[in-house]
Amino acid sequence: MVAKEILRNRLKNERKALGAEEREQCSEMITVHCLEYLKQLPQVKHVHLFLPIKRLQEINTVPLLRRLFQLDYQVYSSITVHSSRKMATVRLTAETVYVNDKMGIPVPVPAEFVTETNLIDLVFVPLLGIDTSGNRLGYGLGFYDEYFKELGSEVLKIGLSFKAPLETEIPHESHDVPLDGCIYPEGMVVLNKK
Repeated sequence: MVAKEILRNRLKNERKALGAEEREQCSEMITVHCLEYLKQLPQVKHVHLFLPIKRLQEINTVPLLRRLFQLDYQVYSSITVHSSRKMATVRLTAETVYVNDKMGIPVPVPAEFVTETNLIDLVFVPLLGIDTSGNRLGYGLGFYDEYFKELGSEVLKIGLSFKAPLETEIPHESHDVPLDGCIYPEGMVVLNKK
């Protein structure tokens, strides 16, 4: 297994190497695949979506967010509570206004906090990389692993990636929660069946 930090740095550098135009094209293709995937899941009504952090050159999820509203999905995101290393769920609407917090993360203002996270059917997850077993490599803070434990095992966890799953196994520990699938510019792969 490749050391986590070495792999994380390599994937960050590969993402930086993508030009802004290429990142936007990839984001558009990922949006199309997300919507195609959701069509196959009529039972999914409540979707959690990360908001893109520009300085990290993440996938632009704003067009997907707009389409989810147009298609009448209930949409949620999270606000990171750094002091407790937790994520608090917030409801989003088409009228929600966003400002960047001190880390450059878009947050809704005012935030409508949600305590009934058991309503969430599917979470679209940011990542740097994922392997064919669903092991996710994020930024190394563990926020999503903790959040997944709060949501329960029935929630679909789908990573959004600029790249297909890696053949190389990502180092993981017992507390790491594997994802169920990955959507990337060329399509989607289911990694763990529910």
